[in-house]
Amino acid sequence: MPSEMRMSRLMLLLSAFVLAACNAQNRQSGVRHQDFARVAVDLFRSACVLTQGSFEPVSKFAAVGHFVPVGKEDLSHLPSAVAEPDVQALWTLERDGGIYYLSLTRDSCSVKAERADSAVLLEHFDGLVRQPPKNANIELRAEQSVQAPFKIHQVSYAWREAGSPEETVLTAQTADSPDLPVQAVLNLTHRSYNGTPLVLP
Repeated sequence: MPSEMRMSRLMLLLSAFVLAACNAQNRQSGVRHQDFARVAVDLFRSACVLTQGSFEPVSKFAAVGHFVPVGKEDLSHLPSAVAEPDVQALWTLERDGGIYYLSLTRDSCSVKAERADSAVLLEHFDGLVRQPPKNANIELRAEQSVQAPFKIHQVSYAWREAGSPEETVLTAQTADSPDLPVQAVLNLTHRSYNGTPLVLP
């Protein structure tokens, strides 16, 4: 009987140790995902917003920032969430455990993060869009959420000078599924003003 009690106590101690280790690992993973979210927004600001998504300055930023170009032969092997069907250039970056993608299409510039905390990413994105260029107004274009099969949140803002027929739309899309190739997409595009939402695929 005493040996059974000792065994039970040992099992309880082992279970408590495993649970504590798992909780610590989850907390560490959560902190890393928060860091990944901050880096993604910073990369988006520098690579897409400050360059306005123009090919030459984005390409220069990618080279200086040690992004690795993805060859055309490799594009077909990547999921559409990473490489848009009309992608013209794509780079990858690994930094402090995070994996990011920078892509250009004919009319947009995007930064994607393989893993990112949704709340932190949206908070930092909100701070970014509230610093528009001089004389530009901020206009909400869309905000929507889907709960199933997993939570997806998308928000779009436009920067536009009053009366201008053109606008710059900045969009953030987050998803909390670990099975997706990317959990965060930040997109900048220029388009004619029509006040309608920009919905990413």
